[in-house]
Amino acid sequence: MKNTRTEKVMSFAYEIKNEICHNRPFRQRRQKALAYGLLLFGKTFGPDSISIHTEHRTLARLYADSISDLVGLRASITMREVRRSGRRSMFVVTVDSMTDRIAVLSFFGCRAGEDCCQIRRELLADDDMPVFISGAFLACGTVTDPEKSYQAEFVTPHRTLCGELDTLLSQALSPPKRTERRNDYVLYYKESEQIEDLLTLVGAPKSSLELMEVKIVKEVRNRVNRKTNCETANITRTVDAALEQIAAIRLIESSCGIQALDEDLRELARLRLENPDLSLRELGQALQTPISRSGVNHRLRRILIFAQELGKETGGE
Repeated sequence: MKNTRTEKVMSFAYEIKNEICHNRPFRQRRQKALAYGLLLFGKTFGPDSISIHTEHRTLARLYADSISDLVGLRASITMREVRRSGRRSMFVVTVDSMTDRIAVLSFFGCRAGEDCCQIRRELLADDDMPVFISGAFLACGTVTDPEKSYQAEFVTPHRTLCGELDTLLSQALSPPKRTERRNDYVLYYKESEQIEDLLTLVGAPKSSLELMEVKIVKEVRNRVNRKTNCETANITRTVDAALEQIAAIRLIESSCGIQALDEDLRELARLRLENPDLSLRELGQALQTPISRSGVNHRLRRILIFAQELGKETGGE
C-alpha cells in the first residue's frame, strides 16, 4: 500500500519539476547552463563520481541526455531504478567511466586537482542565471505542499556551493534564509510571494499560479472561519444574556409578580418572556412605543438589578 500522506506532500514539488522538465522553450536555449546546475548540485560531481539521485524519471532522463548532448558521451552513462517499499522509486544516473568523468569535468571548466564543487561564474552569462538556478532546483530543490505550509528549499552538503547559490538568488530574488540540517546546508524561503517569484524564475509559471490560487482559497476560508467564529460567539453571548434576563423575570414573577416592576419595565419583561429569541433591537421595535437598542438594554439592566435585590431579600429571610 502506498503512503498516501507522502504522495500528497511530494506531489506539488513533483509537478513543479515536471513542469520545468517539459518547459523546452525555457531550458533548451541555454542547455549548458541548465546541465551545469544539474551536475553541480546533483548527488556527486567530481573525478571519483558524477551522479544524481531523483524520484523523477523525466528528470533522470534529462540529466543523462544533457551529458550526452553536450559532452558526446553515451556508453558509460547508466540509469537504474531503485524500488522502495511504500515510496516512489529512486532513479540513479551515473557516469561510470573515469575517462568520461574527466571529460565532463573538463567541459565545465574543472581541471585535475581543482575543487569542482564551486560555481565557475565565467561559464555563465547574466542571461544564463535563471536557467542555471533552475538546474540547481531540479537537482536539490523542493517545495512543500502549499495546503500544509509555505517553504521552498535548496539542500546541498557543500558549504561553498550554498554560499555561492545564496549570492545568485539574492541578486535575482529576495535573499533566502539559511540554516544547517544535520550534514547539509539549506537555503529556504517561507513567504508565499517569494516562493511564487522563485517558481516563475526557474521556469514553473503554472505552478506559481497554482500556489497563488491555493493561497487565495486559504485566505478566503480563513476569513469565513473567523467571521463564523465571531458570529457564533455573538450568538452565544446573546443567548446567554437572554437566558439570564428570562431567569430574572421569572424570579420576579414567582416572588412578587411582574406588576411589582415600574410601569416602563412591565411590557418589556412580558415581551422578553414571550420572545426569548428576539434581539435587543427587535424587542425595542416590538414595544407599543418603540425604543432604541440601547434603551432596551438599559431597561433590561434595571430588571436584572431588581431581581438581584429581590434575591438578596429572599435569601435573607
